[in-house]
Amino acid sequence: MAHPEKPLLKVGIVSDIQALPSEHDWGFFNFRNALRIFREKGIDLLIDAGDLAEGGNPETYDLYWRLIAEYFPENPPAHMACEGNHDCNGKSPFREAFARVCRGLRRECVNPEHEVIGTFDFITFATCDRIHYAESELPALERELEKAAARDPRKPIFVITHLPPAQTVTGSHDAAGSAGLRRVFDKFPQVISLSGHTHVPLGDERTVWQGEFTAVETSTLAYGCFTEEHCFNTVNGILPFAREVTEALYMELFPDRVELHRYNTTENRELGPVWIIDTPYKAASARYTPARSAQAQPPGFAPDAAILLRYDYGYAYLIFDRSATGDPALFYDVEIAHADRATGKYEAPQVYRYVSDFYRLECNRHDRICLKLPGTLRENTSCRFRVYAVEAFGKRSRPLEMTSLLWPGYKFKDGAPVYPQE
Repeated sequence: MAHPEKPLLKVGIVSDIQALPSEHDWGFFNFRNALRIFREKGIDLLIDAGDLAEGGNPETYDLYWRLIAEYFPENPPAHMACEGNHDCNGKSPFREAFARVCRGLRRECVNPEHEVIGTFDFITFATCDRIHYAESELPALERELEKAAARDPRKPIFVITHLPPAQTVTGSHDAAGSAGLRRVFDKFPQVISLSGHTHVPLGDERTVWQGEFTAVETSTLAYGCFTEEHCFNTVNGILPFAREVTEALYMELFPDRVELHRYNTTENRELGPVWIIDTPYKAASARYTPARSAQAQPPGFAPDAAILLRYDYGYAYLIFDRSATGDPALFYDVEIAHADRATGKYEAPQVYRYVSDFYRLECNRHDRICLKLPGTLRENTSCRFRVYAVEAFGKRSRPLEMTSLLWPGYKFKDGAPVYPQE
């Protein structure tokens, strides 16, 4: 009987715990769940991609280390971590805040920080002001990458930053993405970038990207976000029931590949297939380039899928059966077209994108989707609704469609969400 291949290194990865110094804190509660998974896996290294402690409170870091010792009392894993904007917020100048964070993380106050762990290179790199990487400090990062590449030109080099390199993973296409990091990483195909900050759920297949190098988003143990899509049912990018996004990564390093397992830590549930990054890296054979969108399968509704309109205390809702075939629906596009009362012809539709419930706990995902509609509906008017399921790369299903005379005299309220969304 063949024995399974043993990894050279086993790594647990968390980000954006955003904890307060209390054992009852939500982020620390989820960190405990992550530690249970990592203890079961027997990790050799724990990585934190920033935003561990609100305001850089030293008591929060103390509790973080106590929790690690509780779950790994005899052989604690090695540790690598970078700062995040929440760690360094407050009134202190950034350099003072960064030094305080480094003390809390029990690491040297240098930038970049470079360690060799289990024959692999790990580098952390810090911002200069919580949200930007200094052009004057990028050459130092490049020198450390050159050292790592010279030490072993075949192995991956892991770079841990809080913000992602620009135009790579979901969340890196707006102000959060760093053009400076992208410029440096483009020179080093061995780089595997591990970043936080964006809080994007790992069920979005775009949270791994390959081009000149590899980039991976690490999600969050606090709350989930989707900023780039400007979905109607988000508030400042924060998802409905965002606290159900309690996610972490488990990584195994082999001589010829890196394997990344995505977990919802609340349910100890793997999210989708394992991501496999072949090493040494060859862009021509990489799995997660933008070209993979050509293989994406549009979602589809079942032939007998229902679509309903509900009125409730001034609001209107569309209720419909979720998509049943193809790739998972990350979004639902809702087209609303009113008929002109004089001609009966439908006006140009208004289109609203809603994020789906793909990231929610299994126990809270139901067979039917319920979307609260905007307040632009006109009473006593014929209205055509079309709903399209949309997968991660934008391919849409055939629509579910219904036409209804909107309730005469009904005073429609705006269904745009407000805090809280839970």
